[in-house]
Amino acid sequence: MEVRLAVGAHAVLQDSAGVSVTVLCRQLGISRQTYYQYAERMAREGLDGLIPKSRAPKTSPTATPAFVRQVIVDKHDQLLAEGWDAGARSVHDWLVLDGVPVPSARTCHKVLAAAGRTVPTPAKRPKNSYRRFEAMHPNGVWQLDGHQTQLASGTAVVLRFQDDHSRAIMGSRAAPSESGADTWACLVTAMNTHGKPAFVQCDNSSAFTGRLIKGGGYVEFEARLHRIGVGMINSHPGRPRTNGKKEREWQTLEQWLAARPRAEDLHQLQRLLDTYDQVFTHQRPHQGIDGKTPATRYAESEKATPDPASLRTRQFLHTITLPASGYFDLPGARVAFGKDWGGATIEYLIDLDHAVLFHGDQLLAHIRLDPNQRIDHSTSRAYHRVGKA
Repeated sequence: MEVRLAVGAHAVLQDSAGVSVTVLCRQLGISRQTYYQYAERMAREGLDGLIPKSRAPKTSPTATPAFVRQVIVDKHDQLLAEGWDAGARSVHDWLVLDGVPVPSARTCHKVLAAAGRTVPTPAKRPKNSYRRFEAMHPNGVWQLDGHQTQLASGTAVVLRFQDDHSRAIMGSRAAPSESGADTWACLVTAMNTHGKPAFVQCDNSSAFTGRLIKGGGYVEFEARLHRIGVGMINSHPGRPRTNGKKEREWQTLEQWLAARPRAEDLHQLQRLLDTYDQVFTHQRPHQGIDGKTPATRYAESEKATPDPASLRTRQFLHTITLPASGYFDLPGARVAFGKDWGGATIEYLIDLDHAVLFHGDQLLAHIRLDPNQRIDHSTSRAYHRVGKA
């Protein structure tokens, strides 16, 4: 800009100091052609002629029309007000299901960014870096979980079964606490509508399973599942990602509930859950299943059914006395207690490919077994170390 002003001043003042065009161009580092272009603009438009002009084309046939941009922004604002995810991908998928011809999700993001509707976020771990597990058929696996939420005064627990293949919500129940009786009641309601699942996948809550309880017995909910031929899959302790789909869905529920007056009691909470479940399953596009609704994907393929003959009975408690070395071998794992444990009495339970170890009433370890793994006794590979007695 300084160069342009210098040229303009030189052209207007007619070089009163006697500096020629050639010398001035050499001093400013421009060509004579550039000098005369600026001088001509100064003569024709004044100082405005020296201001850099936009190089953007006057028309852009491929630009997103204004009315489409407005539809995208309006949908974003609507979803946000209703408590749903309102990112560019969500906006795009909702509009597609509504039958609105919209550009790509990337273009939707650009429109929302230009309208000030997005907030820059740090780079996230790429989705393709995750190992994803999904049941092959509807009713193959139902994920079970309990989630504490707030009432107007006090708290409640939401118990929910969600189909792993389709993400459809099979049933929800508002309960005062996480109990086996309420969990079973929720499952019965879901089965009356959708049939039995082949497996129920859950964490190790004592309301759901007794596998981490000394003695290795079954809690009531688990025993009832076994009696109707439905298997149970349990996550590793401290590994919530095993039930990752269900854990993620709680965030969506809480966001939706936060956009509404808080429920006064369990009855009002149940009504909210029924409304949410209907929209989530039948109307909301789900990014994890290519923008389809869970209900659409649930109906696309044949349903899995339980196979009671494949269920394996859990083994019960065994007792051993540790040798002086403090080592103890399990199928596919060596447990290193250390010499301080020599002579100690240890109880253990093997449950399919897991082992749970107790000392008195103390839970010592939960170990994943791999019978195909060869243990090298000369090294510490495949050892599971337990703390001092």
